[in-house]
Amino acid sequence: MKKLIFYIFLLSIIFSCTSEKENQYKQDILGEWVFTETKSKNSDEPPSPFIFDAPNFICQKDGTYINRNGFFKFIEQQERWENKTLYLGEKTKFKISADSLSILNPVTNKFESNKIIKLNKDSLLLEFKNKSAQLFISKKTKLKQNNLIFDEIIVSKSGCYGTCPENNTIVKANGEIIFNGIRFNLKEGFYTGKFSPKIFQDFNNQLNQMDLNSLEKNYSIDVTDLQTETITLISKGKIYKTISDYGNKSPFELRRLIRNISYLYQKNNLEKIIVKDPIFIYFFKSKNHRVSLIDDSEKFFLFDELSNAKVINNTNEKFPFVCNYLLERPEGFDYKDISLYEREVSTDGRIFKIQLRDKTYKTVDLGYNFFEKNNLIEPINN
Repeated sequence: MKKLIFYIFLLSIIFSCTSEKENQYKQDILGEWVFTETKSKNSDEPPSPFIFDAPNFICQKDGTYINRNGFFKFIEQQERWENKTLYLGEKTKFKISADSLSILNPVTNKFESNKIIKLNKDSLLLEFKNKSAQLFISKKTKLKQNNLIFDEIIVSKSGCYGTCPENNTIVKANGEIIFNGIRFNLKEGFYTGKFSPKIFQDFNNQLNQMDLNSLEKNYSIDVTDLQTETITLISKGKIYKTISDYGNKSPFELRRLIRNISYLYQKNNLEKIIVKDPIFIYFFKSKNHRVSLIDDSEKFFLFDELSNAKVINNTNEKFPFVCNYLLERPEGFDYKDISLYEREVSTDGRIFKIQLRDKTYKTVDLGYNFFEKNNLIEPINN
């Protein structure tokens, strides 16, 4: 009897210590954790190298786990060109059980446990199934005070030598989204819909936590056949800044924002719209001046502005700036016939006279001079 009482007493002490330790872990795990290094511990195989970004994460009091790199499910088909990427967002659930941190994998819908070797308010050491371990430190976020207000954000992603999703997305402060899927998206064509304005406010807050003035206009690496991502920020109705990134060279927080905007279409019920002869224009030229739009995001911004412009009676007035845009071409067309798919646009920056597929003209009025407002006119140096 005395032995039984002793064992019960001993188990109660062990349980009490375990419970106390678990409760402490539940408090200390809260906050943002930044990866510092990988350590091996009696591992039969070396840990996988980090090909992309560090696996930083956030644990919140309500049990939400935020993987800052996001969760993806790749839908592979027999035909390579039909492959698609499903973005599952950044958020899932976590729980602390004894000495383990368990994360709900949204792809498998199963919890995956990692052993906590060490955890306090400043550092975390996690051990994985292959006996490798990762060391994280707690990040104390310092919010910047930019207080900039953006009206719209436009994100464009080019193709690559592979199945990178190629698309254009506009999100607006009023909760409007416009999506143009070109290749390797769950939706292809033109779509529009609504999302919560709070989501846009979150995007705006993320931008205000970046040092936008220090961001370069162009980032790139010396490797071929990768994807280019561009983002254009619109404030007070005009272009505030455009940034181009070839090969994921720009700062992580900017790329995270681009990712979450470009996949937003997958989280919303969008309505397909028919766009006849979408007008995507890079370059305008007059006798002495030129106007160049930077990459696809600025081009998509002008496309949307022209889509919402007021149609007016055709005019015989001659406009100083002219350019060509291309109609959609059939698969495998002969490039020597490219002139068959070219149409003309003439403009003064406000009034746009647009030649359509059937070679008739439509004239629209933006209500303001797009070139002057965005300071896009440059002299041609002869």
